[in-house]
Amino acid sequence: MSLSIHVGAHKTATSHLQHGFSKARGILRQKGVAYFGPELLRGKLRLPALGGSGTKPPTDLLAAFARNRMCRLVLSEENILGTTRADLVAKGARFYPAAAPRLTRLLESLGCDDATVYLSIRAPLSFLNSAHGQQQNAGRFTSIDDYLAQVRTDALRWSELVQRLGAVPGVARVVVWRYEDYPAIVPTLLDTMLGCGRRFELPERKRLVGTSLRALEHAREVLANDPACNVTEVIKEARALYPKSDAFPGPAPFDPAALETDLDRYHEDCARLATMAKVTFLRLPEAGTGEDASKHA
Repeated sequence: MSLSIHVGAHKTATSHLQHGFSKARGILRQKGVAYFGPELLRGKLRLPALGGSGTKPPTDLLAAFARNRMCRLVLSEENILGTTRADLVAKGARFYPAAAPRLTRLLESLGCDDATVYLSIRAPLSFLNSAHGQQQNAGRFTSIDDYLAQVRTDALRWSELVQRLGAVPGVARVVVWRYEDYPAIVPTLLDTMLGCGRRFELPERKRLVGTSLRALEHAREVLANDPACNVTEVIKEARALYPKSDAFPGPAPFDPAALETDLDRYHEDCARLATMAKVTFLRLPEAGTGEDASKHA
């Protein structure tokens, strides 16, 4: 079985891309592409549990694959890597420390020996701040210091994760692009993932405005006074009272010098990715040439 598997990462416009694929599912089917996203893979075509020691074949999903056996099969589910929970998103010098065994269990359960993995990356400190924000929006108000207590932020490299993913049996190639290049990189990505002639128009991207620091403080206060409150409703109300803006900025736990140093390391890591075996690093067209500067291994 051959699969294209979009694994995220989280907080890199993954939801927008998935939304576009879902809206275009019928068009894609006519073009010979069968798409399976979170709305199916967390529902009636549920993926197997990836965190344990053994997995049962996902019979419903495999049956759906069989019905679409003449199509290119595309899966998209960022939770294959893990989640934004502290111990799953990063630990020590590793992003998504359990990603390789989780992907291994998935491919084994699907009987797949020819997978192309698609991964979007982001400057590490920006990524971790956004991932922490997602946890807070779910009512888990751990401080950023506690969230990153077991993480060596200066040692994190996406290339290390890509190397682990590429070493999983059955992975033929890993395709990587930068979140910072989204959405300009999307046409190149779609050609790579779907094949030429199968592009589709993505819906207008709605910027997801984060939660202001004041809103988070307000939500914590409300929940501390009444733990029985519905967390989702409390945070929704807090966001309405204190919308993220110049007046109510979002959390900014890293100083400018740290962010600049982190960005330098990130650029070096991207250059490293572009030289790695089994990696296709998608880049924007070089200025003035109109030609895609992607590196294909």
